[in-house]
Amino acid sequence: MSTVTLTDVAHRYPATAHASVDGVSFHVRDGEFFVLLGPAGCGKSTVLRMIHGTERPAGGTIEIGGQDVSKIPTSDRDVTLAFENYALYPHMDVAENMGFALRLTGINEDEIDRRVTDAAARLSLSGLLRARHDELDGLQRQKVALARALVRNPGVFVMDEPLANLAPEVRDTTRDQIRTLQQELGITTLYATTSAADAVAVADRIAVLDSGRLVAVHGPEEFGQLR
Repeated sequence: MSTVTLTDVAHRYPATAHASVDGVSFHVRDGEFFVLLGPAGCGKSTVLRMIHGTERPAGGTIEIGGQDVSKIPTSDRDVTLAFENYALYPHMDVAENMGFALRLTGINEDEIDRRVTDAAARLSLSGLLRARHDELDGLQRQKVALARALVRNPGVFVMDEPLANLAPEVRDTTRDQIRTLQQELGITTLYATTSAADAVAVADRIAVLDSGRLVAVHGPEEFGQLR
């Protein structure tokens, strides 16, 4: 069961006067699409990084599948993080970018090829598997970054503003593709955004953050009525 539970989690960056995350608690159900919504600087990215293991909490606990992972390194958590930044390897083609992390774990080439081919088909990248970084536009690069995370079949998928760099005309389509993929794969997903419209469109539930604190958790219909 890939549930995620935060209990009174806090975080403070060095040389800052105030906590970036202050006593945040919530529970994400197995297979849920859980959105963290709030303005820039509200703490949502820090929450995702703590779940991933990139940052460690100053207090509180983080449980994944009922296990406290607060002090467990990223490599030992079944969590994949997709950043706003594409962070593709420029010397690799699309297929190599997508399969790189899998090769590090020792998965056989046939299974890597199967996963890469499947993810590419789902995200309309099949014709670009031999393309290089500089041959892709912004939308294609973002899709490769998403596919690279998806091929790992994580227990938990955390996504930090994955649509921020996309043009408005393709943003909604890509957002809907992400939601469809999440439903098909059943991966527990936490998704950070500043866009209330994106949150309502994809979320099972929406956690509203402000100044490092959890304000409320709403269903999308309830949140839409409050706007």
